[in-house]
Amino acid sequence: MFLGKNFNFYYDESEHSRKINHSTVVSDNYYDNFVTTIVGWRTEDENSILQRYLEFEEKYSYRKSNGELKSLTLKTKQLKNGLASLSCDNVAFILDFLDVFDDRIFLYFSVTSKVEYIVNQLFLNYKNSIFVDVDAMKYSIVKAIVMYQPLEIVSGMYENTGELVRLLKAFFHKRIAANRTNPSLKERENLAFSQILILLEDINEHMDINWNYQIAFDGFKKYLLEKGISNYALFIDKEGDDSDTLKAAKQIGFSPVTEVDSKEHVGVRIADMLAGIISKLLKSLHTELKYDSFEDGVNKKTLGGKWFELNDHQLYLYKRLMYIICHMNNAWYKAFSGNYSDDLITFISLLNYMSSYRTIDNVRAIDKKMHGEYFNAHVCERLAKHYDDMRSKLQVEPIGETDKVYYFNRRGGKVFFDSSKQPSLRLNEGSYTLDVLSVGFTKDGTPMVIVSEREGPICYKLPHELYAWAMDCVALANMGTNNFPSKVEFTKSNGYFYANFIV
Repeated sequence: MFLGKNFNFYYDESEHSRKINHSTVVSDNYYDNFVTTIVGWRTEDENSILQRYLEFEEKYSYRKSNGELKSLTLKTKQLKNGLASLSCDNVAFILDFLDVFDDRIFLYFSVTSKVEYIVNQLFLNYKNSIFVDVDAMKYSIVKAIVMYQPLEIVSGMYENTGELVRLLKAFFHKRIAANRTNPSLKERENLAFSQILILLEDINEHMDINWNYQIAFDGFKKYLLEKGISNYALFIDKEGDDSDTLKAAKQIGFSPVTEVDSKEHVGVRIADMLAGIISKLLKSLHTELKYDSFEDGVNKKTLGGKWFELNDHQLYLYKRLMYIICHMNNAWYKAFSGNYSDDLITFISLLNYMSSYRTIDNVRAIDKKMHGEYFNAHVCERLAKHYDDMRSKLQVEPIGETDKVYYFNRRGGKVFFDSSKQPSLRLNEGSYTLDVLSVGFTKDGTPMVIVSEREGPICYKLPHELYAWAMDCVALANMGTNNFPSKVEFTKSNGYFYANFIV
């Protein structure tokens, strides 16, 4: 916790479309995700951190444009095959930039789908119920639009034609028919699309598309709460006369927050450089894995062999980036996204996959085509886990202090990352009535129960025999019925376990 410590945080963004319309999204450089990056540190560390970055800028002063070193010095095409396609000069440049980072720097970044923002508006008045999981439906719609990029849907979304629902119905009917040519690969997708069509029959479309800048800060507010940081100043790169980002930050409750010129504030330039690197890697991954045409949609997509033609320096760069993104001052809310976070998950999976190889010889020992298959399996497993987590409305989610051992969830219970360290709910023969605040599952699938006790909320690992009961609780929540907090009678009788709600 950092109560009483003063922090400075600096914000910048990438892939922000100031105006979202049809011409925007059909342009060659359009990317669906809006990427924000915030870097910060204790005020006592600021001078030494900024000095280190200024030395980096001085080394690469020949790359400056209009007197400023910006992430535009790196082109997306230079990362076409990830870090494997970087030149020696650019590998050295990024490595020198990443060497600025150490454990004194706190990082938050978000990756937000613009299509998801619009789909959320379309379904604004629809909630999860016993009949339908609207979250899952919205996820499937966003994924289909982002991956297949149907031009007629894009036009309906961004030009407010008033025919978006009709266009969505036509697209999903057409997609279901095309998918039948490859049922083994597309069976699950067709099932989701069929369910979406049922929901679309009930949609009344009355919507105006207005970009809500607050999405840039939703996760950062939770990040500060998780880290216990209350004394801070937030600095945002000045964007023009409208100052919409500044207004949004103030509306969501940040104070003090100030617009500044990046030429005069090194912290904003650090945020810009990191946002540019992250967004360009995200964009290259998405371009490689998206469908090239409607007909291409029935095919399996994997990374090409060139992504894995690495040298020692490029492999080390993946590992360095992995450390900064996933391990340095780690926190639950360090990376933030919406329900549709496939590109973010793919990006993290790429860092994890590449970093799993100890040496370049280990990488080269595997056929490049098989690398694509292995990585695809790795990503699919993580995406499936995310989809299951999204549908589990009773997830054990942290809001308090996080370290390398445990975190505090929203009910105040201490949850260990290693579930084997979690205390078990001990039940002797007989019945016990407990005040249960919530039930959920950790990321490794362990059922947990938060119990209100005299000393405060305690998180217990449930006996394996009550796994099915915990799943039933989650299923009810998925359908819109959350029974907690509630009194629950736990019983152990002749080696059998039971749990019943007390009305």
